[in-house]
Amino acid sequence: MSSQVPGKGVFFKRLRNVLLIWLALLVLLAFFSTVTHRERDYNRVESAVADGFLPVLSFFNTLKNSILSVWNHYFNLVETQRENEQLKKKAARLRDENVRLRERVLAENRLRRLLQLKAESFGTGQAAEVVGRGPSPFLQSLYINKGRKDGLVQGMPVLHPDGLVGRLERTADHHSQVLLLNDPGFAVDCLTQRSRVRGIWTGHPEGYCQLKYVSRNEDIQAGDIIVTSGLDRLFPKGLYLGRVKRVVSQIKGNFLFVEVTPEANLGEIEEVLVIQKKPTWFSEEE
Repeated sequence: MSSQVPGKGVFFKRLRNVLLIWLALLVLLAFFSTVTHRERDYNRVESAVADGFLPVLSFFNTLKNSILSVWNHYFNLVETQRENEQLKKKAARLRDENVRLRERVLAENRLRRLLQLKAESFGTGQAAEVVGRGPSPFLQSLYINKGRKDGLVQGMPVLHPDGLVGRLERTADHHSQVLLLNDPGFAVDCLTQRSRVRGIWTGHPEGYCQLKYVSRNEDIQAGDIIVTSGLDRLFPKGLYLGRVKRVVSQIKGNFLFVEVTPEANLGEIEEVLVIQKKPTWFSEEE
């Protein structure tokens, strides 16, 4: 701001000088018109004065108009810049409001799906929000904001509207750790929906999931849907797990290599539903 003040001061000073000269010339012109007789034409002296005086007045009149035009243009630019700044602030405010509204709509849609899943779930369900993810690269897990005080216990299945995501591994009073189904320590008895071929879904240290203990002569192929069998007495029957990605038979041993893909995007989960079904091995410990 301090660098602009001298420029404005010089401009005002010049404008003032031009206006003063212009006003002085107007006064001289008025005086000249007064002292001359209106009934006759200019004589030679008066004509010489008029011819020499009026061009100077015309020049200063043009200069005055130019300076005033620049001044008006400057004020218009300042006003336009001020309006642009206001419009930018308003646009930024509207953009932020739009982002918040879109985020609210997305959250409400996720919650609506979760509530629908709760209505269709097996037994009582407890909705929870994901508040963190496991820091260890060897343990695929996440943390939710519900725990023992909310009736949760170790081993309870954890669902997402897209399918099963894991089970409760540990519980605190107000938080719990969820072991995801792509962790090597996770296992669930399951079957293919089409051919009813059974296997054990588990994670692999390299990051993918696989179906273990599928005999080489079983009818299983890429694209088959995998659901829980319910035979492990932990996960209810019919929970959606994912699909078969590929089947490899050119390996040694009695079993096929079956790679499977979870239906739920485990890296983008924000809310889950915990089925409050206590495992058969669970006992209260005071």
